[in-house]
Amino acid sequence: MIALMSPAVSVLRRPLPGGWLLAGIAGWLGVGQLLLWRFLDVMPLWAYALGSVLLAGLCVLIARAGRGFAGPPPITLLTCIAVSLFLLLLGGEGRFFYANLDWQVRLAAMRDMVVNPWPFVYTARGAPDVLRAPIGMFLAPALLAKTLGGRAGDVALLAQNALMLGTVLALGSTLFDTRRARLVALAVVIGFSGLDALGRILFRGGLSDHLENWAYLQYSSTITLAFWVPQHALSGWIGALAYLLWRSGKAPLGAVLALLPLTALWSPLGLMGAMPFAALAGVRSLLRRELRPRDIGIPALATLLAVPSLLYLGAANDGVGARLMTFVPLQWGLFELLEVLVYVVPLALIVRQPRFGRDTLALLGLCLLAIPFVQVGWSIDFMMRASISALAILAVMVADALIHVPRSRPWLIVPLLIGAVTGFQEVRRAIVHPAAPQVRCTVVKAWQQTFAYFPMGSYLAPLDAMPRAIRPTNPTRVSAAEPARCWDGHWYHPDEFLR
Repeated sequence: MIALMSPAVSVLRRPLPGGWLLAGIAGWLGVGQLLLWRFLDVMPLWAYALGSVLLAGLCVLIARAGRGFAGPPPITLLTCIAVSLFLLLLGGEGRFFYANLDWQVRLAAMRDMVVNPWPFVYTARGAPDVLRAPIGMFLAPALLAKTLGGRAGDVALLAQNALMLGTVLALGSTLFDTRRARLVALAVVIGFSGLDALGRILFRGGLSDHLENWAYLQYSSTITLAFWVPQHALSGWIGALAYLLWRSGKAPLGAVLALLPLTALWSPLGLMGAMPFAALAGVRSLLRRELRPRDIGIPALATLLAVPSLLYLGAANDGVGARLMTFVPLQWGLFELLEVLVYVVPLALIVRQPRFGRDTLALLGLCLLAIPFVQVGWSIDFMMRASISALAILAVMVADALIHVPRSRPWLIVPLLIGAVTGFQEVRRAIVHPAAPQVRCTVVKAWQQTFAYFPMGSYLAPLDAMPRAIRPTNPTRVSAAEPARCWDGHWYHPDEFLR
């Protein structure tokens, strides 16, 4: 019996080709690019054939460029997928548990993509509006739900995101050599957060259900990102993974940079946060004369495939804009102290030769100090999303220090334990409150339930303002008639006791 089991065990522990796993991520993100063409109905049939050929070629190029990259073994990949599935289930995906407020609009948008023929426009505001948002996460599940029903779409969304996140975590595990190190890194990354609980106690009088807005500024914990905004999180985490794989010498620059433009349709703000690290990788490669033609050619091909989605996301953004934020210096200083400096300072002073480079630590520190001063849109979304890559890289560097620099442990374990309270509160809310109900109204009415005080420019764009190349020519007009209620029952608000 043992002899029969040995070959199976051996297969489960044999490294998978890392280049093909990277190609798999690129391939799925690329499928979303082609589905956007169909969502807008702006391409002739031959363009889909050409796009499919280009996407297949891109995947082959990424796999061949990364053929020396020994990826995770199947047992690690399956474990990471299982962890991701559990995490995203608790976050409300699939509607088995409570889903946070952002899902009100998100589920309405997916419902509209399921029940309406593609392309379609909204008529509630008079002039026709196109759904113009980071919809990459919803395209494939919505298409499946058109055939199998809305419940199948919910489950498909959960499965898609669990596979994607599991693959990202499994590839990230290759940054660590031993099983113990990988487990420590997984625990640190998933539990990573600033000292929100301490900030709440010191400056807001005690703990609350949602801790992270204690300073009216926010850098989100890993669990918060997975629960509230998985599409933004995956975009930023893929960017962080790409940089760390290149920096550790596991994957070539071109293979990992090719992932970045394809993530824009999931989150342009997440992509923006990854770009400083892509720039650092490019500059270092150039200065060290390590830049190869493929390092330019493969990302260029990925960017070519992403051009329609970049035009789509950039359409009618005049009202969104970018501007500088101002706040009291003490507010910013205390926020940075409890969210960033508690980790960056010990790494800078104690870890003499960080494995991922002091320039990496300096860059992420500068980014996290500067990001709060930039506002895109009407809230602090840029701050919360553009910080994702930097925070993920910081979490990996903290884990690496815990493993390899014992004298850093007292300085890092204490903030990690305090930070874990943030994730605990998110999990507690998911368990205590009812599962997310089915959303029956359009995104226009769903927006009015919780976010009415913000304009809808981040989700809707006037049809006439869309660039001609991606403007739907004969869209279905969605009726402005709405059901009396968007959903049955009460949808709990984390701050409702304050309202």
